[in-house]
Amino acid sequence: MQSSIFSDKLDTLDKTVELIMGSDISALTRALKLGAKKIAYAIGSGGSLISAHFLAGCRSDLADQPTIVQTPMEFVLDDRDLTDCQVWLFSGRGENADAHAAAIAARTRGCSDIQIVTGNTTASVFEQLPGRSYRKHILPAFEEKDGFLSTHSLIAVVAAVLQAAHNSLHRAEAAYSPLQEFSNELRLRRDVSRIQEYTETFGRIGADDTLIILADPRLKSAAIALETSLWETALCSVQLTDFRNFAHGRHVWLHKRADRTFVLAVTGRQSLASWLEIERDVPESLRRHHIDYGNTGRLQQATAIIDAFLIVEAIGSKGAVDPAKPGVGAFAKAIYEGTALKNTARDFTRPVRNKLKSVRRFGTSDVEWDPVSGFQSFSERLRAASFHGLVLDYDGTVVPTHARLAPPDKQLIGEIERLLDAGLKLGFATGRGGSVGDVLRANIDDRFHSSVLVGYYNGGYLRPLDVNIEEDPPEAAPAIRTMTQWVSERNHLLKKPIKTENTVQISVTIDDSENTLQFIDELKSAPLVLSKEVRVVFSEHSVDIGLPGNSKLNVVSVLGASTSMEPSHILCVGDSGGPYGNDFELLGHPHGLSVRDVCHRQDMCWSVFDAVIDGPDALHAILRALTPVSDGIFKLDVQKLGPSDS
Repeated sequence: MQSSIFSDKLDTLDKTVELIMGSDISALTRALKLGAKKIAYAIGSGGSLISAHFLAGCRSDLADQPTIVQTPMEFVLDDRDLTDCQVWLFSGRGENADAHAAAIAARTRGCSDIQIVTGNTTASVFEQLPGRSYRKHILPAFEEKDGFLSTHSLIAVVAAVLQAAHNSLHRAEAAYSPLQEFSNELRLRRDVSRIQEYTETFGRIGADDTLIILADPRLKSAAIALETSLWETALCSVQLTDFRNFAHGRHVWLHKRADRTFVLAVTGRQSLASWLEIERDVPESLRRHHIDYGNTGRLQQATAIIDAFLIVEAIGSKGAVDPAKPGVGAFAKAIYEGTALKNTARDFTRPVRNKLKSVRRFGTSDVEWDPVSGFQSFSERLRAASFHGLVLDYDGTVVPTHARLAPPDKQLIGEIERLLDAGLKLGFATGRGGSVGDVLRANIDDRFHSSVLVGYYNGGYLRPLDVNIEEDPPEAAPAIRTMTQWVSERNHLLKKPIKTENTVQISVTIDDSENTLQFIDELKSAPLVLSKEVRVVFSEHSVDIGLPGNSKLNVVSVLGASTSMEPSHILCVGDSGGPYGNDFELLGHPHGLSVRDVCHRQDMCWSVFDAVIDGPDALHAILRALTPVSDGIFKLDVQKLGPSDS
């Protein structure tokens, strides 16, 4: 076999393993150990995707939570929250735009546990993240430049993760080191007889053939290494699947093209029987080869990656192609350096992601507006507006839902009183009854009580704060009396039985139990609900059954009529802005800000925070950003709330 750049690199991989043996990987070990209780995302492109899959294989031995492997594009376009997750970003040099995009997305999606694994101490990917949100793991390699395919940089990661996983599982220093054994396996595989064996076996695969890789799922990293390398070097076509997925229809390929197909079975002890079952029935003329890796432990997974390199080397030798230098088109550089995904990641700020998620959840096909431009328009309108009034939801906004019976934070009350002193008109729109008035009177200075408006029962009963509605209750409504009886008959489904003294609204405590789901299903078909004599709205902790005229916008209307200044607007803040939330109408006001759930509508009900912030913390920031510009008129400093430019 002729020597090649690729073969020369394989000959020295053991030297990279030796460098990792002498490196301090304690930070990597600590990250694996501390992340074992978290869902992890492993991100990489090309050769780095192999690293991501290898991490996933190792984490399956030491983590209680799954590892989700994604390419940067999958990761950027995913919209799940990462607040309690760990993200591993693999990049050989950390300089490409896709790695930058993944880093930006990790930050935007709320991750504060980002692990960046690279061989470059000055990688520009670090510049995409604030200093305390990530940890860098710089891994040395014997040869800094890989050539076209990842070799030394990949093996540096494999060796480091292999040893770190071992260390995280064994507290005491052990005499055994998997790296010594891995290094020995590397040397054995560079023996002339082994190279010749692989050349004879896989040299039968031509450029017009298709290699079908049937792989044990625990050997996914090696299978990806082979599939990626063969596609990137154009040595042959390749399909990758597991044994049973192949049996569900992909076998047609063998029926039609058996003479142009080679099957490689990569098994472990638990998947061997599945392969033998398939092999028994495939055409006898089919070219095939089988490699078994026993219990598919971490060392076997690492060794299988080396075997993948040997197979690539053998196929390249047959076609006189050096896999390290396969030849690329003139367009290759422009494609690789494309920045579209990075630009998308920058545009996908947290507010945009939240709104887009709500649009998708709403599910209708006619919501086709661009959330990026939608957020820009909404922000500009906020920035231009002058406000004389503020309407606040209470539970989940002024106080956290989990502590809804506790008093509001003193600093938040301090901001409210600052604004009242400066002439801002204030209203509260709450789904609750008199208990909210009791708490507000106890915490807001007495001198403001007569000027603060409270809309109880989702705006069904409006009174100044200085009026105790226990002493001045609303008039009883016949429809509510009828629904009270209907709900009482279903008390066995409720987390808490309803109180019968409610006169304009029934509030039912709900959770995620089967009983709650049954109650809600029955409520949808209740006669007064179907006839629209009562209306139903939801908050995070309750379902409220009230009168059709009950609306938090009633508070907005009264405050709006309290000034003759033009232009002047009401700022509305709530947390349940989803289509069936009890703040949906309130935040449908042109200047509706949500501190949690948003809806699908373009021009209203946005969350504006790039940071992971919600509830009273978000409200506190909004209040701080309200600045008086003249007597009783305020501007909102949107710059303090919105996405940063970094």
